[in-house]
Amino acid sequence: MKFYEKYPILKRKSFLSKVLVDTVYSTMALENQDVSKIKIIQIVDSILKERELKDSAFFK
Repeated sequence: MKFYEKYPILKRKSFLSKVLVDTVYSTMALENQDVSKIKIIQIVDSILKERELKDSAFFK
């Protein structure tokens, strides 16, 4: 069984984006680095869009 067959939810952009944002935000909070969640969301969205434009996206 392939990875994406076992975990089909990982193909959803919204799910992946939420996981990335939550992970980065919580990691930075543990390191006492105060960054707004909105800023992290903007960064993650821009990176995912850039990946899609380069056709090296996770979502095909």
